[in-house]
Amino acid sequence: MQNADIIFFSGIEWHGQNKMPCHHLVEHLAERHRVFYINNFGALRDLDFHDFSRCWSKFTGLLKGRKNPHSQVAQSCKAVYVWQPWIVPTPRIGLIQKINYWLLRRSLRRLCSRYSIVKPILWTRLPTPIVWQVIQNMKGSRLIYQSIDKFPEHPRIPESLRKSYRKSENLFNQHADLVFCSARGLYEEKHKYNLNTYFLPNSVSATFLEQKVQRIEYMEAIDGPIVGFAGALGTATNINLLCALAEALHEVNFVFLGTIDRTESVDILERLPNVHFMGLVPHGELMSWFQYFDLGLMPYELNHYQDYTFPSKLAEYLMAGLPIVATRLPELEAYAEVVDIADSASMMIHKIKSLLASDSRRVPDLFNRRRELANGLTWEAQVAKVESELGALEANTK
Repeated sequence: MQNADIIFFSGIEWHGQNKMPCHHLVEHLAERHRVFYINNFGALRDLDFHDFSRCWSKFTGLLKGRKNPHSQVAQSCKAVYVWQPWIVPTPRIGLIQKINYWLLRRSLRRLCSRYSIVKPILWTRLPTPIVWQVIQNMKGSRLIYQSIDKFPEHPRIPESLRKSYRKSENLFNQHADLVFCSARGLYEEKHKYNLNTYFLPNSVSATFLEQKVQRIEYMEAIDGPIVGFAGALGTATNINLLCALAEALHEVNFVFLGTIDRTESVDILERLPNVHFMGLVPHGELMSWFQYFDLGLMPYELNHYQDYTFPSKLAEYLMAGLPIVATRLPELEAYAEVVDIADSASMMIHKIKSLLASDSRRVPDLFNRRRELANGLTWEAQVAKVESELGALEANTK
């Protein structure tokens, strides 16, 4: 399709180094289009004290914004414009919601005026009532809903908001011109209500292997095999399982790359001598760390919400040629030939021992098969699918 303007409602902060799947997707879309990334504006859930530092940073940014516009061009991609609306950070209370609707609509009008945006593609991963209300008053060319999880069932969404979110999510699903689902379970569910629904899994850039690989002295000083995990530790990860693994496999080192959601306790893990928390690692440096991993771990919680989750690290682990041990997420069943799935802590311990003993990472046939599957899970391929479906819509309406 022809180049277009895309207004992208994400719900996740734009970070220069800490890239999430939506950031990769946006950067690849921006290779052909101008993308206006609507930064997280706090309308998903009530905030708590864990959000204080982030809110304070936004507040100080607002004060500075008296002299500087509250938009920025993303450093990693010059065709991505990050726009920060300012609203009252709560999704409750009717009067506040009316004020927030007015503030968000006003902010988006300013955005369109500043950048001369006319009939943009409206893309949202955030199917909330306020976003639905706002886009009804925007003259967009297309509406795209990207379903990334069982949205109303997110663990941090209060029970009192779930009914409202289910209603708005259904509106997006039924009325979108295109629906893209990051999990097969979501696709099967959404396709019943919108025939223009497609599977768009979390992927990896085809250039992932082009990262400059550097030595890391800390990793080279570790004695013994290394099981690695790249991602946030929080509500989605099974902390008790991780403790059981690290305590049982005291000769194995467990290295964690990423942030820790402090609403979840990791005190026991932090006290274990074979556990290493390395903090947030820039995405462009992951291969430098992966070179030391003997296998990649995906220790996700098993619940109704996770049943509709496609792990974002699967493609990156596979592209790095890593053996993988994971809990039994439905979305991993299609990759059982390259993912060792465990149903209990004892089974996972057994599988880790077996993979380490066989030095599975360096078995050529297995290594090549992992890379082959990863090549089918690239962001380039996913964006080509998006462009194709948008082009087909455009052709059908002429």
